[in-house]
Amino acid sequence: MKRGKELKLDINPNYKIKIGTVDNKNPKSIYINLSAWGELNEDDEEINYDKVISLLRKRIKNNINQNIDIKDFHHNKYIVELDMRSSGITTKKRSFMCCEITLYQKNMIPVNKLHMVESTTNIVQNIIKDCLDDQPHFTFHKTKN
Repeated sequence: MKRGKELKLDINPNYKIKIGTVDNKNPKSIYINLSAWGELNEDDEEINYDKVISLLRKRIKNNINQNIDIKDFHHNKYIVELDMRSSGITTKKRSFMCCEITLYQKNMIPVNKLHMVESTTNIVQNIIKDCLDDQPHFTFHKTKN
């Protein structure tokens, strides 16, 4: 019997966004999967993209700290995995970016309930607006081309 549940959210035209849980009957945690293709705004060989990606991950964590709903989620109990390979970043091609956020719930609300969809949508919108779209190095797109 399949217990997991996953929903696609159509929040922003430049990102693929999914939320889900491994066990929707007993949802201790939920995940947010945010993916896109990053296009370099300008090529600068002096920039250390490992550091840029690391700082982007840190900005996402800080954003979650500021915007997480402490009635629904544990404030200091979450995981942010940002995967973007710095080795192949060039102006000639887009690089795949995937950010998976795991949030641990207090109230065990199923991921498909309106309240949980609204709460996670708020987190995602803030991350996109304050972290991904508001940084100088990349412009993100839904597709590779």
